[in-house]
Amino acid sequence: MKNITFITTGQPSTNPRLVKEAETLIKLGYQVKVICCFYQEWAREFDLEIVNRNKDVYIYCGGDPVNEKLSYYKTRLRQKISWRLFNFTKAFDVPENAISRTHAEALTIAKSIKTDLYIAHNLGALPAAVLAAKFNHAKVGYDAEDMHSGQFKTKDEKGYLLNKFIEEKYFPQTDYFTAASPLIAQNYKEVYSYLDPVLINNVFPKIELPIRSGTDTTQPLKLFWFSQTIGTERGIENIIRAMALVAKPTELHLLGNCSDEDKLMIIKLAEYNRLTADQIHFHRPIAPDELFKFAARFDIGMATETAPNLNRDICLTNKIFTYIQAGLAMIASDTQAQRLFLEQYPATGSLYQKDDINSLANCILGYAENPESLTQTKQMNYHLGQTELNWENESKIFQRIIESQDISVKNQDNKSEF
Repeated sequence: MKNITFITTGQPSTNPRLVKEAETLIKLGYQVKVICCFYQEWAREFDLEIVNRNKDVYIYCGGDPVNEKLSYYKTRLRQKISWRLFNFTKAFDVPENAISRTHAEALTIAKSIKTDLYIAHNLGALPAAVLAAKFNHAKVGYDAEDMHSGQFKTKDEKGYLLNKFIEEKYFPQTDYFTAASPLIAQNYKEVYSYLDPVLINNVFPKIELPIRSGTDTTQPLKLFWFSQTIGTERGIENIIRAMALVAKPTELHLLGNCSDEDKLMIIKLAEYNRLTADQIHFHRPIAPDELFKFAARFDIGMATETAPNLNRDICLTNKIFTYIQAGLAMIASDTQAQRLFLEQYPATGSLYQKDDINSLANCILGYAENPESLTQTKQMNYHLGQTELNWENESKIFQRIIESQDISVKNQDNKSEF
């Protein structure tokens, strides 16, 4: 097996997990293509560096709102119509076009690429991968970074019904299945007993960073939170309320794309809780490769998931591993996934009750009052990222999965129809 094609409904810089897998295979000598599409305007400039590292690998489809407006708005209209039609019919690729703006375009490109294995990197990309594999007698892999049918509060929601339909239709047609957290793997296995999910942690390549010998007690304690989007229901409000209870100088640094409305909400909340203007700092998105050096400037990484649905309760976000790789201490809410992680690696940080502001404040205060413990935790986490929790180790699992699919391509002609 030498030719592998990835499919995603996002951009390279919004899916670092895909980029890690693709670049790993390129280094191993595979011929790799990545079919992707416009997703976020802020990510456009950061895509350039990723694409330029491996020219002719990334293939965009479905247009964008700046350079290819006609294609972009046509695909958006098709998705909206398909979303409405999903209530009435499951035929004519209605569900497939409802879950992905670029399903038809990605499928056309994927069919044109003679490949041995298609890897779908989210649920919206899976139908195109399966149908292209059927067309070219190839294999299909799927990576579950989220449990998509678990992203909803009730099973009556239309989004749940659409995601569940795609899962039930296309999961049986995959040849391998990976998951980004132990509990995503476990929950998918419980729902679909025929699956055999393999865990691949969302870790990152090792990076050499200067480690501070001690914590500067003359400076405020610097808390750090990041995501692609800064918004509600992510625990930021709880951090601000907890900071108001901590009788020590603290700062909160937020990195990500933030709307004017959400930024104003955060500022007003900080003012209401009597925090000063210099305690809340907003930072614009940066290139994925620059994140670790940027994060290393701070003291504590905040993993403050509020678990508004099952998926958020069981996912293990890349925040956890970014903080460890950058050598930060960590404060994490007690979601199922984060509690399990802290049980396995108790020295990496502190766990608080996600609905208890006092519990969070006590965790912050615990580090503020014990700078030696903070320094030791930061140094231990950086060492853990250098020795155990890194992509150099985890990529070996991914490599073994790919090699296990390397059955003679001739045998694919005898594979039963999907």
